[in-house]
Amino acid sequence: MRAGEPGGRDLRQRTRVRFGAALVAIAAAVSPAAAGAGTAGAAAGVSTAVPRAKCGPGSSAETGLQGQVPLADRRSGRSRQGYRCNLELVSRYQGQGQGTIGASYGKCQYLGTILPSAVTAKRPGVNVVDMSDPRKPRLSDSLLSPATLGGTWETLKVHPGRGLLAAVSVGAATGGFFVSVYDVKTDCRHPRLLNGVKGTKLTMPGAFPGHEASWSPDGRTYWTTGLLGGAIAALDMTDPRKPKVVYNGLTGMVNHGVNVSPDGNRVYVASSSIPAGIVIFDSSDIQRRKAHPRLRRVSETTWRDGIVSQYALPFTDRGRRYMVAVDELGSGGARFFDLSDDRRPRLVRKLKLEINRPENVKARVADLARNGIFGYDSHYCTLDRTADPTTMACGWAQSGIRVFDIRDLRKPREIAYYNPPAQTGRRAKLVNSAHAFVPFGGYFSDILNATPDGQPLYTGETDMTADWCMSPPRFDGDRLWVACDDNGALLLRFTNGVHPR
Repeated sequence: MRAGEPGGRDLRQRTRVRFGAALVAIAAAVSPAAAGAGTAGAAAGVSTAVPRAKCGPGSSAETGLQGQVPLADRRSGRSRQGYRCNLELVSRYQGQGQGTIGASYGKCQYLGTILPSAVTAKRPGVNVVDMSDPRKPRLSDSLLSPATLGGTWETLKVHPGRGLLAAVSVGAATGGFFVSVYDVKTDCRHPRLLNGVKGTKLTMPGAFPGHEASWSPDGRTYWTTGLLGGAIAALDMTDPRKPKVVYNGLTGMVNHGVNVSPDGNRVYVASSSIPAGIVIFDSSDIQRRKAHPRLRRVSETTWRDGIVSQYALPFTDRGRRYMVAVDELGSGGARFFDLSDDRRPRLVRKLKLEINRPENVKARVADLARNGIFGYDSHYCTLDRTADPTTMACGWAQSGIRVFDIRDLRKPREIAYYNPPAQTGRRAKLVNSAHAFVPFGGYFSDILNATPDGQPLYTGETDMTADWCMSPPRFDGDRLWVACDDNGALLLRFTNGVHPR
């Protein structure tokens, strides 16, 4: 049923009430009073400031603070022009929008799904976008299987080495039961389902969670996590035609994202509770495929200047092991930890945009009051390479795509950004955009930091005055493959020689 059809308005209103009640429950569940002890890595004196990018010719710079889409720009329509600095648009395919996160491989992009549009949209399932001719991007296929029709959320991930695309059926927010594995290496424009039953698009159900997922670097294991009960599972993908659950367990925390060390012997699980943080587990039993495997907790690192950690990405710099951890809410931003001793991760540096700083909380609340849960918040960051990286690119929700020079981890600097044009007034066409679909437009990210001057929490639809850029960017020479909820699949190119390759 659509809004405007008989009963549609009442359905959306009931959905808003339920959604609002759920947010209140989440806020109570993660209140500081309920937080566990053991804060680590919150070293005093670690800088958060990141110098602004110096925008060269062809840029259309931000008009306010670093990362901000000011309320005046939202009201005047300026945000519909977008903001860019040392990045230019090469190609865009908007289609029906993007459901939370997408993925890319070769010259193709895969747009994630949400319910109900994964099933009810004109082009259901994961939409495949062929950008081999950037001047004429086109929809080349739609992936229809239990997982892709069940809402992929943050599970749609590619293993670039093996050319495999996997996804889990997440449902409304946390699910599982079905996994789909596609061959994208043979022809990225027309992925082939590998684990279909007897050549069909049906797949066998299994017992594993679903909200977020990640491949191990060797491509043998696809890890999945669920929000409820600390559920975590490992699926053996040695034969992608026959995925097999080799581990299923509980972490004793509220899980979010998961990532894996280069040797597969560590998994990094993000916490969705407060305090935010990352828990490192010894996963060597699973990596070695031992009988009766166990995950063993190695360390827990927490902090209080962020909410709902998204995930952590391990890397090495000059032979030393690090991770970058990213928060989804609370203007937590990103932070680098030294993992020379992963029993005691040591905070090296934080990265926050000017708009994320505590003194700018009132500006955030004013700008974001009607545009949904995610504000000026980091979500996924990726590196140009995981050994001695030079550059990090992040989807930073309403701040767009942000790119940093990280050759000196203690002195990162911003070199480019691209915040795509706001799609105000196009909600009806963007049926697969999580941002456009969400029935509750109230701002939630700063719920522990501020209230909007005593005003009641807004419960109407999102005002669409800035996009949500949530997907992990992919480096490809001087180009970035990205996706944003409202603008869909985007191909960007660095300009003015800023990319330190």
